[in-house]
Amino acid sequence: MHNKWDISKIEAVIQELNKRLDYQCNLKIEISKRAQKRMGAFFYRKNNGRIEPLKFVFAQCLLDGSYSEEVVKEVIIHEYLHYYCDTITGVSNGHNSYFKKMCRIMGISDSATFKYDTKRKSDTAYKYKIYCSKCNKILQKGQVIPKINHSWDEGKITKVAT
Repeated sequence: MHNKWDISKIEAVIQELNKRLDYQCNLKIEISKRAQKRMGAFFYRKNNGRIEPLKFVFAQCLLDGSYSEEVVKEVIIHEYLHYYCDTITGVSNGHNSYFKKMCRIMGISDSATFKYDTKRKSDTAYKYKIYCSKCNKILQKGQVIPKINHSWDEGKITKVAT
């Protein structure tokens, strides 16, 4: 179990980012019990074609101690960079090349997907997805498969890497 996060801890990270980028952000921060698929979000509305920032929302499951400080900070920085890029340019940048460049500058992954797994109990089940090896399209979403606990030894090389 890792440390739990609250709004004041998130605000402290955002203040560090404000200083680092010499840019101000005083948006409302919410913690959502309902968020499960995305760990964070930057919300805005368009006003006369311009971005009007509204709030950040972070998933409670991200902040409840299931994830390391490094993972939580990466999500906060990612959402902050959406705010930064969108308000600097006045348009939604999504995960375009400018946004990805800023991610790399700030030292985080420029991926659009959350790739970390929470702590899992031995009885936790997984869902599977089968992808096409050529186009990466999801071919089938699966049912729940019970997790199998494995005991691993030192292993044995059966085929040398080429």
